[in-house]
Amino acid sequence: MTGLFLYLSKLSLFSFRNHTEKNISFSSGVTVIWGQNGSGKTSILEAITVLSMGKSFKTHKQKTIIKKGKNGFIVKGVFLSKNKKEQIAIQNTKQNKQLIKINGKTITNRKELIGKNNVVVLSPEDQKTTKGGPKERRLFFDRLFSVINIEYLNTLQRYNRILKQRNAWLSSFYKTKQNEVLENQWDKLLVDVGVKLWDLKNQHFFEFKKELVRVIKEYNDNINIDLFFSEDALTKEEFEKKTKKNIKRDIVLKRTTAGPHKDNINILLYDKDIRDVGSQGEHKIVLTLLKLTEMNIIKKKTGTQPTLLLDDLFSKLDLNKSKKLVAFLNKMESSLGEPIQTIITTTDLVNIKKSGLLLSDKKINTYKLETNCNTLLAQ
Repeated sequence: MTGLFLYLSKLSLFSFRNHTEKNISFSSGVTVIWGQNGSGKTSILEAITVLSMGKSFKTHKQKTIIKKGKNGFIVKGVFLSKNKKEQIAIQNTKQNKQLIKINGKTITNRKELIGKNNVVVLSPEDQKTTKGGPKERRLFFDRLFSVINIEYLNTLQRYNRILKQRNAWLSSFYKTKQNEVLENQWDKLLVDVGVKLWDLKNQHFFEFKKELVRVIKEYNDNINIDLFFSEDALTKEEFEKKTKKNIKRDIVLKRTTAGPHKDNINILLYDKDIRDVGSQGEHKIVLTLLKLTEMNIIKKKTGTQPTLLLDDLFSKLDLNKSKKLVAFLNKMESSLGEPIQTIITTTDLVNIKKSGLLLSDKKINTYKLETNCNTLLAQ
């Protein structure tokens, strides 16, 4: 991938959530945004992810982000690398129309945003990755693999289009005269693209597992975590047989019951499903380790360090885990020889101070966000 940016320098919001208008500048290091609940701290992180992915990490309904009484929202970002300045602007309307501009030029496909300014988000919403069903973990890995490999993204999108068309055919099976012809058409496409998607997924999945082992060791946490597919990816011949075997069931259910869209990636804690045995604290630390691994993988594959967004994390982790996280990030920065842009939200600075973050040698920017105020007050 090309055109990757180093860090977010400036963010501007208009009619975004409870923010009428807001501007904030960031350094390439750490920025802490603090304020009361309801002051719009998380919305700032949400806006940053909109610039990165073209959509929110909190909701798929983009129109719900628009401030009440307004017709749309606008998010603008300025990104700086060592030798260039880039600008991204995204506008969404109540009619779900989206306009994306990069350096003033309109782009027609949101896919062109992927890889421009990568972010890794760690927020309460992400707890679904370890606590939720298979769909949540598929989403986690699909997003990551799409960022690091454009071929994966293209294959995933093509597979989803074929899946949607096959399901539509299944829903109208008894109304269609050329059932056998259409069955062969959609089944062949599903198998060909599905097997390719599995191949790419397996490749990146095992790379992720290998990096996770390294991160756990570096993090210095005595915890036993493993990841595995509950059902191995099928060969082309196996997938063809399973698709034919399931056809009657698929017609009755009006949906495709086999394929990469049904993958279940299990997270094991001490050889047992974390959803069955994990405590609240264990879920938090496992999620943190997954996100740190995600960050490392993006760096290795794209050559650019993603921005790390931590939403009220230091109030969720105990003091020992918070200190380990800060030590890990400091160690990463030392090995990279460059800062990791980190943007943190919190209700107060007490937990941040206890973690040791504000006691390090690096310069920390802190901003207090006042409720119902459209400015951030630098501290």
